Amino acid sequence: MSKSEVFSRRKVLGMAVGLGGWVLSNSILAQETSRPFTPPLTAGPFYPQIKPLDQDVDMTLLKGRSTRAAGQIIHVAGRVRDLKGEPVKDARIEIWQADSHGRYAHKSDKNPASLDTNFQGFAVLQTDSEGRYRFKTIKPAPYPGLIAGTRTPHIHFEVFGKNDRVVTQMFFPGEPLNEQDTILQNVRPSQRAATIATLIPTKEIAADELMFGWDIVLISG
Repeated sequence: MSKSEVFSRRKVLGMAVGLGGWVLSNSILAQETSRPFTPPLTAGPFYPQIKPLDQDVDMTLLKGRSTRAAGQIIHVAGRVRDLKGEPVKDARIEIWQADSHGRYAHKSDKNPASLDTNFQGFAVLQTDSEGRYRFKTIKPAPYPGLIAGTRTPHIHFEVFGKNDRVVTQMFFPGEPLNEQDTILQNVRPSQRAATIATLIPTKEIAADELMFGWDIVLISG
């Protein structure tokens, strides 16, 4: 079975529904109806100016290659909703991140770590009618920031809804560098939790992979 078949839009959404109902009924947003909107955060200096030809939802394997990217494979799933809790369907989501060595595929990244040329680093996806999204990637490593000091692991998101657009970052729970990351610590305490994903136990992925849930809340969708 080819990569495109495994990660077709239909199959990706089917897997999201199958995660023990998490994406639909047990997401953080469903439990916390008063959760604040996702705060905007800097896009950083490494948004790709030259985007890879491969932009699908499996960032761990480039088309035409047999070697996967190095590092811990993770899945990220969630929903995009507005403050009323209504799903934002057909929202466009762009994702970019460092690889497992802390490098971006960007000419301005002066990190001396080696660049993983098997890592896609950028993806584009669209939410379904229930606002759901899902992608597969590598957990990014910390790296020396150009201005803000050492950055804790994170993934950049740009979300285009019907009315709103937000550039933000998703962080990982339990990371020691979270307490030292200037960008994360500058988020108001009342909104900080909205930037941190939740580790989800599930048997629907390989035993050595991890699943994270993260909902995105736009003001009016």
